[in-house]
Amino acid sequence: MPVPAEILAVERPKNTRVKKSGDKYLVIKRTCKRVGKRNVPVELGTIGEIVNGKYVEKRPSPRPKEIEIKDFGEVALNDRCTGSLLQELADVWDISDAKRILVIALLRSSYGDVRDRDLEMRYQTSFLSEMYPGVSLSENSVSKFLSEIGAAYSLIVEFMRKRIEKFAGGRMVIDGMLKDYNSQTSSFSEFSRKAMKKGSKDVSLMYAFDPLTKEPVAVKPYQGNMLDCTAVEDFVEEYRISRALMIFDKGFHNDALFEKTDKRKGLACIIPLKANSKLIARYEVDEPVEKLVGFNKGTVLFKKVRMANGKYLYAYRDTRSAFEQETGYIERASKKKNGMDPQKYLEKKGRFGLIVFQCKEDLDPLDVYLAYLGRWEIEVMFDMYKNIIDRDTVNVQTDYRLYATELINFISVIITTRVGRLLANTMIGEKKKKPVTELYSHKQIFIYLSKYKKVKTTQEGKWHPSKRLKYIEELCDAIGI
Repeated sequence: MPVPAEILAVERPKNTRVKKSGDKYLVIKRTCKRVGKRNVPVELGTIGEIVNGKYVEKRPSPRPKEIEIKDFGEVALNDRCTGSLLQELADVWDISDAKRILVIALLRSSYGDVRDRDLEMRYQTSFLSEMYPGVSLSENSVSKFLSEIGAAYSLIVEFMRKRIEKFAGGRMVIDGMLKDYNSQTSSFSEFSRKAMKKGSKDVSLMYAFDPLTKEPVAVKPYQGNMLDCTAVEDFVEEYRISRALMIFDKGFHNDALFEKTDKRKGLACIIPLKANSKLIARYEVDEPVEKLVGFNKGTVLFKKVRMANGKYLYAYRDTRSAFEQETGYIERASKKKNGMDPQKYLEKKGRFGLIVFQCKEDLDPLDVYLAYLGRWEIEVMFDMYKNIIDRDTVNVQTDYRLYATELINFISVIITTRVGRLLANTMIGEKKKKPVTELYSHKQIFIYLSKYKKVKTTQEGKWHPSKRLKYIEELCDAIGI
């Protein structure tokens, strides 16, 4: 079909012809060459197109082959808080594996529950790919990597033992938490007592936590149906905890562990007695009468007693808590059909607001009480773990990958707790009077930081910060990124 005259009339470069191709009118560059005694036309290729009555030159695509705008704010803050973690990892694994563990942990602490299939995308679109170049994070390579890390279990144990030794000599809160885990191929996926009610299996994670730095010391996964009092003995033995004041809650009472602890110099534990323990009546510690001097968050009475076996009982009554518990009990009992039973009331009266600890060490009563109160910090860490890093569910299937995944999550928790400590100690505002955390939540801070990108806008290959709103720029300046 001939090309319309109005198309041929459009001004275009010399030595070209117009060729119809489908709905397009292509402009073809031409030359000629001598063949025998005549000139033969030769087409050199398409150089443009006639569009809407105008000649449009064909140009190479300006799109770059690399990503030139990358997330910076979130990863920069988290990377700032890694400290010596890369070196600690490299002391156990080779440097390439150590980097990969750290980068995955940084991605999780920056973006939350990042699935294995999305790690490569998050890595390439964040500045981590510039900070730690050349890390392989394709879905297949990550799956193989996790299996290999988990299979080499002794290295994980070595890493945790080194962490334990680093924090030796101080207080150590030990507690556990449950995570949904419905794997068909892992031995860790079991119905816990709590899980039976919700119809979902669990894995149990035992954590050691340092209340001074507010960061985790070690972690180990256990079957979801294993009681804390059973798992804790293995936890202490496997990780060779030998110099610490361990702080437990009631559910960790384990006589075999405490017998071993009593024989080890430098290792002791603080654990509450059960309310019906015979030791309370035998040593008459249900009526503490001495005020706990130095405790300024309420009125607490205490009593310290040395038992016949050389151990000590530390009894405390929080007067406010005692009043609330007693009042609540009377109100509930009075609503029963036969009213309140006076005898039961008298039996319980001495237990209201009372908590009694047993420990082999002769300690300051104030230190014991504060040490136990400080254990709530581990609950804050567990809440952060579930709501910021891993979203409360395990997404891998085999035992090996579970070991590796919880190692990486553990590194993420360390980074996130350090970030929290940094933010809590960073002042902001014109007169820098308020901590960042008083103005913004952790989630809000990371939403703001997600607006901070690094971009390449020239051919020089240099990265430049993106333009930010004033309050985001102020936040970034305050936290030093």
